[in-house]
Amino acid sequence: MTLIDRYLARRMFVSLVQLMAAMILVYVAIDFLTARQANIAKYDIPFYKVVQFYFAQIPMVLFQYQTAALAVLVAVLMVLGKAAQDQEITAALAGGISLRRIVRAPVLVALLVAIVAFFVEDTIGVHASKWLARMDREYFSQFRKPDNPGISWTNLNGEWTCHILKFNREALTGQDVYIHSIGRDVVKEIRAKRIYWDETKNQWILEDGRWFTFNPNQEWEQKVDRITQIAAPFTESPEELFTLEKPVREKSLLALRRDLLHAGAMGMPVNAQWVDYYSKLARPALCFVMVWLAIPFAIRLRRGGMMMGFGVSIGIALAYLLIFYMTMGLGHLDKLSPIAAAWSANAAFFIAGIILFRKTPT
Repeated sequence: MTLIDRYLARRMFVSLVQLMAAMILVYVAIDFLTARQANIAKYDIPFYKVVQFYFAQIPMVLFQYQTAALAVLVAVLMVLGKAAQDQEITAALAGGISLRRIVRAPVLVALLVAIVAFFVEDTIGVHASKWLARMDREYFSQFRKPDNPGISWTNLNGEWTCHILKFNREALTGQDVYIHSIGRDVVKEIRAKRIYWDETKNQWILEDGRWFTFNPNQEWEQKVDRITQIAAPFTESPEELFTLEKPVREKSLLALRRDLLHAGAMGMPVNAQWVDYYSKLARPALCFVMVWLAIPFAIRLRRGGMMMGFGVSIGIALAYLLIFYMTMGLGHLDKLSPIAAAWSANAAFFIAGIILFRKTPT
């Protein structure tokens, strides 16, 4: 790296660290004062637990809330904007150094941040999300009333389908169970009052019901067996059946892809989760996209100063978030393909940044 590369890269790195730290502190202060303070005082939550709780939120704040990308945008505007105001850009251009050569260091730093963001979110971020969810249940959600909605599982082993009217996901027990399998010559139907997961046997157990066997081509009701307690006819474990229950942020990219393929094979609707899958790649990439938007504005804002740069940052960030969440919403509603829903905002802003960069006066 040349002297100008080291100079700009060092200033970019320092600015990024300062901005990320400031944004994290602002988030913690707002969240503490508006959402957590009352519970912390009411339930006498230990101070070290509060510190752990907010420490676990750092990957989420930086990468899921796009704080890192915003920091890249502001850092480039600050560093290159200050260089432009001090005539350093003009001097470099007059010395025969092209604009592409000047901005190489900020672009490489942004690319490095994007790569680090992906790997941190996909590793440390996953573990932090699990830890955060556990602490939230233990210290901030302990008095919520449990909800036991119904659930259905399709395409189970043996071509079974299971419907449970009330199901407790924590205890893995359910009431009012209806299971059926429709074959060409035989229709099987099971009705039971209760189902639960037996960890010692690794089986679902049915209690108090009846097993009906029908022959649709000959007799309507062919056989009825009373059930006191038997193993359910399907063998899927709770981990397989609830593969989509766990939040996306608590899964790595590979684990999420594996779960989506398995759930799709079971006939579960997975389009919305595929949108979230591709967004796990699109969010870190925004760090690299933002640098191309920041460079043209930084070169042009020679007279506006820091306030103008900050205003531009807020405007770009709000425009991006509007488009990103709009396309994500359309993807969740099956109006856009998952890839288009996750990447449309990045693609639009990257193209706009490249066009502005090429038109930047030198």
